[in-house]
Amino acid sequence: MANTIGWGSGAANNSIGWGQGKTNNAIGWGNVYSSSPSGETDLVGVIPPISLTSPVISGSGVVGQTLSTTDGTWSGTLPITYTYQWNRNGSEILGATFNTYTLVTADASTSIDCTVTATNAGGSLSKNSNAISVAAAGDADANAFITAAAITDTTQKAAIDTLVTDLKNYGIWTKMKAIYPFIGGTAAQHKFNLKNPLDTNAAFRLVFNGGWTHSSTGAKPNGTNAWANSFFNPSLHNVANSSHMSYYSRTLFADTITNACEMGCFTASGAQRNLIFASGNGTSYCVPNNNNEFIVSFASNGVGFYVASRTSATAIMGQRNSTQYTNTATTARINNIISLGAGSGPAAGLYSSYSPRESAFASIGDGLSATEAANYYTAVQNFQVSLSRQV
Repeated sequence: MANTIGWGSGAANNSIGWGQGKTNNAIGWGNVYSSSPSGETDLVGVIPPISLTSPVISGSGVVGQTLSTTDGTWSGTLPITYTYQWNRNGSEILGATFNTYTLVTADASTSIDCTVTATNAGGSLSKNSNAISVAAAGDADANAFITAAAITDTTQKAAIDTLVTDLKNYGIWTKMKAIYPFIGGTAAQHKFNLKNPLDTNAAFRLVFNGGWTHSSTGAKPNGTNAWANSFFNPSLHNVANSSHMSYYSRTLFADTITNACEMGCFTASGAQRNLIFASGNGTSYCVPNNNNEFIVSFASNGVGFYVASRTSATAIMGQRNSTQYTNTATTARINNIISLGAGSGPAAGLYSSYSPRESAFASIGDGLSATEAANYYTAVQNFQVSLSRQV
C-alpha cells in the first residue's frame, strides 16, 4: 500500500521515502516513534542545548590552589543541567567532576582544563574551557606569597621560588621577619611580606604613603613625601643584640638630598639611629641599634645591595654587595617603627630624609653573621639577575 503523505500505521512506502513500521517526518507525527534526521529524539517544541560562550576557569596555577569554572552561557529549552569533567593534558582526571578542582602534585607542569556538559530534554552538548598552565612543583612558602601577591608571570614565580629555596639552603630563612621582594609591579603586590604574606599590620605588610612609582623593577619613592610603614618596631620585634636590615638600591643619584635615607628609624634626640643610606657620593651605614654612625665610602656609586647587621652587644657589620666592614658599639633597641623611603622619627607623622632611590628588595630580621650576609647577597643578586633588574 502507498499513500501520498506518509501517515498511518504500517505504511510500506510513500512519496517522500518513509518506510514500513515507522514514521519519520519533520514534525514528529507517527504512531510508533519519531526520529529526527540526526537520530536523536525530536520532541515537539524542545530545543537542545546550544553553546553561546565557552566556560571559563580561573584561579592560580600553583599546586595546592583551587580552580573554579563557570558553566558558560547556553540557549535551549529549560531546564538545563550541567556536569563537569576536569582534564590534565587532555585526559580526564578520575573523580574530578565538580565545578571546582584543587591542584595536586601530579598537576605540576601540566595544562588543566574543564569540560562542561549541558543537558536538557532535547539532548546533551559538551564544551571545553580555556586551559591553565600549572607551575612546576615549588616551595610552599613561595607559593603562599605568589598566591597572596597575585603573581602570574612564570619568570617571576620561578624567581620567588628559587629565592626562598636559596635562603632556606643557606640557613637564612629562619632569621627573616620581613622580606619585601617588590615583585609584580603594583602597590598591591609590592606591599606583601614574603615571610608572612598576609594583608595585616601584624604581618608587617607595607602601607605606602606619599608619592611612589611602582613597576616591575621595584618601588621608587619620590624623595619629597614618600614613605612606607612596615609596622616593625625593633624594641618589640627584635631580640636584644640581634638585628639586621637590608636594602637593594637601583638608582644612581648624586646625593643632592641631604642624608636621604633608604629605610630605618631614629630617636627623638637623633642620638640613636637605625638607618641605611645609599647615597651617590659615598654611603653612610647607620647599623641597627647603633648610636655611632658607621661610615664607608664607595666612590660615587650608591647602587647595590646593602646589609646592616648586629650579632652581639658589641659586634656590628655593614656590607655593600660582597664588601664588608665591621665596627663595635653598644646601645638599646630603638622604640619606633621602621619605615622605607625615609627615616621615621619618634612621633606619629614625623618623617625626614626622604629618598628618591628605587628599591628592588628590602628586609628586616635577626642579625646575620659575615658568612650569612655574604650568602644573602648571593641569593638576592641571583634573584635580581633572574628578573633582569640587577645592578
